[in-house]
Amino acid sequence: MPRPRRAAAQNDSTEGNGLDRLSPGTENYLLCLYRLWEDDESPTITQLTDALRRLPSTEGLGTSVPSVAGMIRRMARQHLVEVGSDKRIRLTKQGMEGGEDIARRHRLAEWMVVSLLGMELHQAHNEAHRLEHGMSAQLMEKLVEKLGNPRRSPFGRPIPGTGEPKIPPHSVTLDAAQPGRSYVVDRVPEEDPQLLKFLAESEIVPEQTVTVADATPFLGVMEVATDQGQVSMGYTVACQIVVRPA
Repeated sequence: MPRPRRAAAQNDSTEGNGLDRLSPGTENYLLCLYRLWEDDESPTITQLTDALRRLPSTEGLGTSVPSVAGMIRRMARQHLVEVGSDKRIRLTKQGMEGGEDIARRHRLAEWMVVSLLGMELHQAHNEAHRLEHGMSAQLMEKLVEKLGNPRRSPFGRPIPGTGEPKIPPHSVTLDAAQPGRSYVVDRVPEEDPQLLKFLAESEIVPEQTVTVADATPFLGVMEVATDQGQVSMGYTVACQIVVRPA
């Protein structure tokens, strides 16, 4: 079902930050590019297309390479992105401000549905996508106050404006953790609800302690011990989980 068109008064400006109110589709692209920037990635069109395909289907984005290329051309005309001679897409200063704004709204919405509404962690990411586009600066202020000024999302990503670093100091990905040593989880991947449900049920979530009980890199599998017991995990998942020494 197509999204209703916003009234002109709502399109004029994003309250509180001086940016023009962008379309939900553009905000989704900025959020995706901002997340890739946090991971020190400047994607090509093909890589961005792959990342956009991990967004909820309810966002209604076209995710063919030609449609993504067309959107990036429009965003370049809006001075939100630049495409370098290496074919990689980078946020401009204006694009970075827009990315920070939508990431802040998204991550506060994640906290709202988990902390205030009691939804399961694996539901938070998709629900936040439904809420983020209509969130005003005034609502964000109230949420920050009500939530006790969170500095990171429920999944561990920093909330822009809080001063939190992209990756906490001394952090490593779980695939690089030393077997037998205890670590505290800093960040987990948030796009796959089924994976998140598994991680939450296994207590592999931010601020929980884990230990690599056994690692067999040549098989691509490790055993991770938590308070809930021991679980098997592939290296493709472990490399997305950020931990720090306990």
